[in-house]
Amino acid sequence: MSDPSSPVSNPSSRDGHSWSRLAWTVGAAAGTYAAVTGLQRLIRGQLPAASTLPKALSAETRTVGLPGGNVNYYHRPGRGTPLVFVHSFNAAASPFEIEPIFDHWARATDRPLYAMDWLGFGRSDRPGIDYRPDLYRSHLYTFLRDVVGDRADIVALSLGCEYAASVALQASPRVRRLVLLNPTGLGRRRGPAPIAQAMIRAADKTGLFELLFYRLTRTGSLRDFYERQVFVRKRDVPDALVDYAHVTSHARGAHHAPRRFVDGSLFLDNVAADVYVRLYAPTLLLTPADPASTVQTFERLPDVLQSNSRDLSHRNLPGGLLPHWESGAARAETLAAIDAFLSP
Repeated sequence: MSDPSSPVSNPSSRDGHSWSRLAWTVGAAAGTYAAVTGLQRLIRGQLPAASTLPKALSAETRTVGLPGGNVNYYHRPGRGTPLVFVHSFNAAASPFEIEPIFDHWARATDRPLYAMDWLGFGRSDRPGIDYRPDLYRSHLYTFLRDVVGDRADIVALSLGCEYAASVALQASPRVRRLVLLNPTGLGRRRGPAPIAQAMIRAADKTGLFELLFYRLTRTGSLRDFYERQVFVRKRDVPDALVDYAHVTSHARGAHHAPRRFVDGSLFLDNVAADVYVRLYAPTLLLTPADPASTVQTFERLPDVLQSNSRDLSHRNLPGGLLPHWESGAARAETLAAIDAFLSP
């Protein structure tokens, strides 16, 4: 016979505790979601529309309707072979990245100049769509065909080089010559690990990525990134570059396209072997003489150059990943190399 004074486990009590813990967990999750949603609404209400941002370049601005939304572009009318500038993809990308090169050509030549804001960046629309490489490739091809019209030279930067080279390979009548400034796809690293990609997607679905994005694109964070991973010398980081990066990353919807960049889904598959090596338009690759302190690496560059020595040429430049923004030899040598290669 059991001792009535001994403690007896009560199933109802255990169930009650379990339900209490569940209710607390659900309540905490709901509270967190409500807080995130509230912060999202507060931030979005303070952000301007992308189309109202200050211009990145001293040129006319126009728009063209492309799949996904309206795309802004800059145009300086002129005569001769058009020159098209293609900016990169990152958290704060815009044509302002290539502003010193654009301005140089605007002063030195009367050639028609074009620079397009990729969809999701700059003054272009920033819808919450599924940004994919095929979308951007089709945009660049359509822009060259319908807006530029004539066969053009292209100067592209970083990840923009992958798209410029891909379109040049698939639509050779549209491209005369290519300049690829610090092209991606030549290193061993290609985006985050699968588990990191899953975490980024989960953060995007819960709204946390949007909040983190605006925190990481504050002026101080942007300057720190440029100093540690883009420029070789901290003192060379210009205030104008940091300021415009902050402006362009703080428009409504600014986080949508960068999320695809952060998770690695905007990089082209095997671009070194499938695109760079197969190019048959004359192409100049410009890379840092000492890239060790930058976020990009170029281990595959020697093999690429050897595999296509007929159409690819290469030059090392002083400075980091934006040498045209640096003072002294880096800027001068960058502009001189592009001038010499693209001269008629």
